[in-house]
Amino acid sequence: MRFRRLLLRVQTSDGLYTATLDFPDGLVVIWADNSMGKSTCVRSILVALGLEAMLTTSRSELPLPPAMRTRLESDRGNHEVIESEVFLEIENHNGARVVLQRTIKGTRDKDLITVHDGPALSQPGAAAQSHDYFVNQQGGASRPAGFHYWLATFLGWSIPMVPSFEGSDKPLYLQYIFPYFVVEQTRGWSTVSPPLPTQFRIRDAHKRVVEFLLNLDAHRVALRRQELVLEKASIEADWRAAVASVNESGALAAGTVQALPRTPTGTWPPLIPPALVIPRGEAWITLPARINERQSLLADLVESEIPRVQDVVATTQAELNRVERDTREKQALLARLLDQLEMEQDEVRHVQHRITAIEEDIKRHKDVQTLRRLGSRQNSQVDAGQCPICHQSIQDSLLPISADLEVMSLESNIDFLSEQRQTFQLVIANAKRIADARSAQVAALNDEVNQQRDMIRELKQTLTSDGRLPSAAAIRERIVLENSIRHDQAHLAQFNSPVERFAPLSRRWTTWEDDYRRLPTEDTTHDDKAKIGSWSRIVREELAQFGFRSFSPTEVVISPDSYRPEHQGFELQATHEVPTETTMQLQNSISASDLIRTIWAYFTGLLELARTQATNHPGCVIFDEPRQQSAKDVSFAELLRRASNAGAFGQQVIFFTSENLERLRGHLQTVPHTLLSYDGRMLKRAIEQN
Repeated sequence: MRFRRLLLRVQTSDGLYTATLDFPDGLVVIWADNSMGKSTCVRSILVALGLEAMLTTSRSELPLPPAMRTRLESDRGNHEVIESEVFLEIENHNGARVVLQRTIKGTRDKDLITVHDGPALSQPGAAAQSHDYFVNQQGGASRPAGFHYWLATFLGWSIPMVPSFEGSDKPLYLQYIFPYFVVEQTRGWSTVSPPLPTQFRIRDAHKRVVEFLLNLDAHRVALRRQELVLEKASIEADWRAAVASVNESGALAAGTVQALPRTPTGTWPPLIPPALVIPRGEAWITLPARINERQSLLADLVESEIPRVQDVVATTQAELNRVERDTREKQALLARLLDQLEMEQDEVRHVQHRITAIEEDIKRHKDVQTLRRLGSRQNSQVDAGQCPICHQSIQDSLLPISADLEVMSLESNIDFLSEQRQTFQLVIANAKRIADARSAQVAALNDEVNQQRDMIRELKQTLTSDGRLPSAAAIRERIVLENSIRHDQAHLAQFNSPVERFAPLSRRWTTWEDDYRRLPTEDTTHDDKAKIGSWSRIVREELAQFGFRSFSPTEVVISPDSYRPEHQGFELQATHEVPTETTMQLQNSISASDLIRTIWAYFTGLLELARTQATNHPGCVIFDEPRQQSAKDVSFAELLRRASNAGAFGQQVIFFTSENLERLRGHLQTVPHTLLSYDGRMLKRAIEQN
C-alpha cells in the first residue's frame, strides 16, 4: 500500500479552503509548525480509510478538529464550516490507484465512502468509475458492500477469522491492523504495542495482528487448533446425543443397553458390540435372542392344528395349574424386586442429599475464605489456633489431639470437600444406573404377570366352553406371540437406527485424532521463530543506532509468545527520563526517551523485515510527530537516516513533524528524502493558493 495524495476541501462562509499533500516513495517529511494542521491531515487519512475507531469509541461524529466540522480559523478570522470532504489517493501492490472520498460535513451520510477507480487526484480529468461502500455498519468487513471488505481485497489481504471474547469468530478488523504502521500523536506514543480499539472485543488482538502482518505459521496453527477443538466438541455432542437416543430406545423396550461406549472411540464396531438386553425374571436376555425364541415357538404352534376344547381338557387344566403356580412365583419375585428398587432409590436420594450438603459446606468455606482475604479477622490469633494471652495451641475438639496431628486449614478443608463431592458424584451415577436397571426389571416382570393373568382367564374360559369349539387359549397364545414378536422387532429397529450413527462418528473421531496428532506441540513453528529472531536482530540494531541507554540493546529480544520487546523475560516498561538506582533494579524499566526509541525500532523493524521475508506488511509507515520531547536530537537524526533506506526497497515512510526547520534540513542534507514544508496553516483559502 502506498499513499499518493491527500486533499482536504472545506467550504466555509469565507469561501473554499483546501490542503493538498503528495506522497512519493521513500522518506517523505511533512513539516509545519505546531497547531497548523499536521495532526488534522493524519486523522483525515484515517477517516478516509474508515479507521476512526483507532481514535475514538464514539460514533456520533468523526474525530476531526473543528476546522473540518464546525469552525475554521484562518488569518482572515473564524469562519463557519458549511461542507467538508476528504479525498485520499492510494496505490496497491499491483500499481492500481483509487481515490477514496468521504464527507465530513454535508448532505452525504458520514458512513458512506465512495471509491473512484484510477488516479483522479494526481491525474485530474482521468475517466473513472465510482462505487459506494459503507463503514461502521454490520458486515462492513465481511460483505462485498462493506468498505473494509473492499479495502482488504484491494490490498491483497485475506483477512483471517479470529476468536472473540463472546466465543464467536470475527474478522481481524482493519482497525486493529493499521495501528501497527500508522502512529498518530494523541495515543500512539504511549506504549510499545499500539493502543487498539476495545469495542470489537477480539481476544489476544496484539498477537493476532502481528501473526497476520508477519504471515506467521502460528496464526494458521492456532486457527487449526481452534477448529479441531470445535470439531472435538461437535463429535462429543453428537456422540452423547446418539447415546441418549439408544438409551431411550432401550427404555421404550423395557430393557437396558450394555457395552455402549459413553465417549467417542476410533474403533467401531467394538469387540463386544452394544446390545439391548431385556429382563427375564432375575436374569437378562438380548432382544434378538428373545425374538428368535418366540419365532420358533410360534412356528411350532402354526404347524400344529388348533385343538378343540374337548381334546385338551386335561392338558388345559394342567396348563392352568402351571400358569397359576408360575404367576404366584413371579408375584413373589416382583415383591422382592420392588423392595430392592425402593432401597436402591433411597440410596440415590441419600447420596444426592449428601452431595447437596457437601456443596453447601464448600460454599460456606469459600465465603469464609473470601471474608478473610478481604480482612475479616485476618490477623486473629484465635482463628490461627493460638491463644492471644498465653500463646498456647487451641484445640477445636473435645477429644485430645496427638501432638503430631494438625487441624486442617480452611484451604485444605475446601480441597477435601471437593474431592468428597467428586467421589459421591461417581457413586450416585452408579447408583442411578443400578436403580434404572432394577426399574426395567420390575416393569418387565409386571408385564409378564399381567399377561399370565390374562392367560389364566383364557384357560378358565376354555375349560367352561363348548367342547366342540376351538381352544380360545390356543388361539390367544398365537395372537399374543405374534404381537410380542412384532413389538420386539419394532423396538429392535428403534435400537439399531441410532446405533448406526456411531460408525460415521467413529470415523470422524479417528480423523480428528490424526489431525490433532499432526499439530505442532507449539503454535510458533521453527520458521516463525527464525522470522521473529530476524525481527529481534533488526530491533537491537536500530536501538543501538538510536542511542538506547537504559541497558545494553543486545539484551532486547522480541518474545516469541507475546511478540513484544523483552529484557531478561520482562516486557519493557517506561519510567521517568533518567532511571534511578531503584528503578534500574527492575529488569524491564526503561526511560521515557528509550520508550520512544523502542517504538521507532518496533514499527520500523516490521517494515524492514518485510524487505527480506514474506509478510503481509503493506510496506509503508506513518509517524505523527515521531520526535517526542524526550527523544534527543541525535536520535531523531539517526531515525531519519534509517528511514531514508525505504526508497531503495520501494517502501514509503511518512513523517509529520514540527521539528526546528533549519535543524531538520541539516539532518536531511545527506539522505534521500522528500521534504514538504508549509508556512502557516496547512488549510489555505483556495484563491490564495492559486
